[in-house]
Amino acid sequence: MGWWSSYPGDERFSISTITVLIGAFTVLWLLWAIKKRIKAAVPPLPPGPRGLPIVGYLPFVGTELHTKFEQLYGIYGPIYKIWLANKLCVVISSPSLVKEVVRDQDVIFSNRDANIAARTVTYGAIDIAFSPHDANWKMLRKMFVREMLSPANLDSTFPLRREEVRNTIRNVYDKKGTPTDLGDLAFITVMNTIMNMLWGGTLRGEEGAKFGAEFKHIFAELVMILGKPNISDLFPALARFDLQGIRRKAKRISEAIDGVLDYAIDKEIKSLAKAKEEGMTKTEQKDFLQVLLELSEQDDGAPSMSMTQIKALVFDIVIAASDTTTTMSEWVMARLLKHPEIMRKVTEELTEIVGLDNLVEESHLPKLHYLEAVIKEALRLHPPGPFLIPRTPSESSIIGGYHVPKGSSIFLHIWAIQRDPKYWDNPLEFKPERFLNNAYGRFDYSGNNFKYLPFGSGRRICAGLALGERTLKYILASLLHSYEWKLPQGSEIEFSDTFGVVTKKKNPTIAIPTPRLSKSELYKE
Repeated sequence: MGWWSSYPGDERFSISTITVLIGAFTVLWLLWAIKKRIKAAVPPLPPGPRGLPIVGYLPFVGTELHTKFEQLYGIYGPIYKIWLANKLCVVISSPSLVKEVVRDQDVIFSNRDANIAARTVTYGAIDIAFSPHDANWKMLRKMFVREMLSPANLDSTFPLRREEVRNTIRNVYDKKGTPTDLGDLAFITVMNTIMNMLWGGTLRGEEGAKFGAEFKHIFAELVMILGKPNISDLFPALARFDLQGIRRKAKRISEAIDGVLDYAIDKEIKSLAKAKEEGMTKTEQKDFLQVLLELSEQDDGAPSMSMTQIKALVFDIVIAASDTTTTMSEWVMARLLKHPEIMRKVTEELTEIVGLDNLVEESHLPKLHYLEAVIKEALRLHPPGPFLIPRTPSESSIIGGYHVPKGSSIFLHIWAIQRDPKYWDNPLEFKPERFLNNAYGRFDYSGNNFKYLPFGSGRRICAGLALGERTLKYILASLLHSYEWKLPQGSEIEFSDTFGVVTKKKNPTIAIPTPRLSKSELYKE
């Protein structure tokens, strides 16, 4: 008999209490065991340095990210994490892990992580480059690639590209023997080419040159802020203060470009309306803007575009095509000026294929194999986007055995992969010959070889690749065939860069052109 035997009610209470406690303990133990098992089943986050509470790695804000990422790659390996405030960023720097993102789990990783600057200049991220992977994006990309960049349409717009390139050849001839800024020259040529194909506009004459210089500065500023970490993105509560002024800059740039687009679209609409009133149709080559406006007016149940979507798409073409092609033209020319023996091989090939009695045509381009190798090598060392455009997974996933949470920011460090000695012999050496054989595998711009992805891969590969490839090669072939380029006496080439969403050459590339064609009349065609 226990001491409680004299109190039957208390005995029942004590037994009930003990039973409840045992039950509660059992439930808690089961929950703990389940939680432990679940935790054990979920892989850890990628390795990386420990950040400060709340602020993470704010020292990264405003720095050259690809330099910092390169240092962390040497410490933590091909996949690591950094915290920018509460934003988890995962950096991937190996072909096999990139393949998991852009091929094996492409659907999950096909969304963009658009920052405030990107959303501001693209009308709320409704363009091709920054919009989510949704029906709107699919419709825009399909129309862009099918209606504007089909092989037949690109072939038919060649006369527009030829007109602008030959205008550049004439202008250089008038200033032969004088130092020329190759970045400015490439920008005016590319902008005139793109604008002519878009809506028949150009930047000719003194006024056009002034306008072009202003826009070159605006575009350079834009690509910088698009690739710059912004405190407002990391701390949404501080967004209204715009501490770095990035939103104000983006809005100012957006308004400047928006004014040009409104003018061009209004002019095109009036031209089409006038032709319709007069019962006429435009019989000449359609420009891209006309194609888009006609598509937006379709009434057959097919998806149509709003005016804002048209502007967003044209914005992508103007910015991406002009800035990327300009930047790569300058990098290629800088590398050739640094290596005169390689430039000599390029010009010898041009002489053999084109001849000194002719100007370059696009039909010559497929035969210029060495120039193609030079361009590919420049894209290896200077990929336009060192991380491409950041992605964000639509659901939590596993990459390389590590947990990658939904909503994290994914950087594909193409710059590091394309300079990694594990995949490239003498990776810092400019050696176009590596692309003339299959010693490293087959390389093109399709994104199927994960050691070489200058234009990305998967669903979000560069939509304007076909246009950019043709335009870049044609401009370079024309400049190199028509002129011999040399550095001014006593000057040297250096290759420091300025980081942004596009990595640009920090200092201008200056060279002196000397005519090399057989007849001066060729420069006046």
